[in-house]
Amino acid sequence: MSDGRHKVFIALSLLWIVAVGGYMIWGAFNYSGLYRWLAEWQVEQWGGFYQKWTAALPALVLSLPAIAYLGHRSRLRQAAEANDKAAQARTIGRTARWTMLIGVVLLLGGGAAFAFSQTLPDGSERAGEIDGTRLVSGQAPATRIRIRGTDDIEARTRVDRPGPNERTTFYAGFRLEGEAKDAPLRLFIERNTPGPEALTTLQAFLPEQTGYLIENGLPEEALADLRARGIAVARPHWLLKTGDLALREPYYIAAALGGFIGLVCLLVGFAGFLQARRRAWLATAIRPDGSPAGGPPPPA
Repeated sequence: MSDGRHKVFIALSLLWIVAVGGYMIWGAFNYSGLYRWLAEWQVEQWGGFYQKWTAALPALVLSLPAIAYLGHRSRLRQAAEANDKAAQARTIGRTARWTMLIGVVLLLGGGAAFAFSQTLPDGSERAGEIDGTRLVSGQAPATRIRIRGTDDIEARTRVDRPGPNERTTFYAGFRLEGEAKDAPLRLFIERNTPGPEALTTLQAFLPEQTGYLIENGLPEEALADLRARGIAVARPHWLLKTGDLALREPYYIAAALGGFIGLVCLLVGFAGFLQARRRAWLATAIRPDGSPAGGPPPPA
């Protein structure tokens, strides 16, 4: 196969990896596509699902053919350049430049996410009242609101996230003042705690709540638990996030990840750039005995 075709296949492999990664990230953020299908399948089988692995593992599996081809081409190139310091320097330098470029893009993306987060409400604005009919019509405001009512004791559920950063999220069905008790639940309150023992539910769900509404914001595990207990949930339903920075948090996370990974890429790329310069020097340097500095010394 010609070098031109190999370059095309390398480019297509890289594009495929980017496309698969982007698709799974999109699915995770929007709870759609393959991510949603896998999440719902796990819920049916085990009553819950792992958010990170549900996105990462399919992305890895779908990317394996492209990764294998890139690895194969890399091994062939390394074998051909085993004794050619100049060629090694060019390869390392090219990789370093791409790594640094990716780092710059990630830093810019993280900066853009942080800048956009500053345009969202920060919880300092005055909470407005809301009419329950707006929830039914799907026209809830994007600003901070205040609601009054009572939580439905029978419609409480929780989602546990085990691991080093153990976290438990509680969800309570909430009925506005005057809402029929037998109507499908349309509103839920969210509370995050470090662990199951950290929340006293009597203090967590007071008659008056303030926060930001997220349309269809209940995770699938919570919905599956409620449905299994015969509790009807309306569509659309609304999740009230009570944290002041609830709307900004996802963008803060994206900014932090982009900044951290981007900085790592810049450091790795800079180290590769220095290594490429050294290999290039070795390719041209000459020992006092006349032998190349990058090769074995002549026999005595």
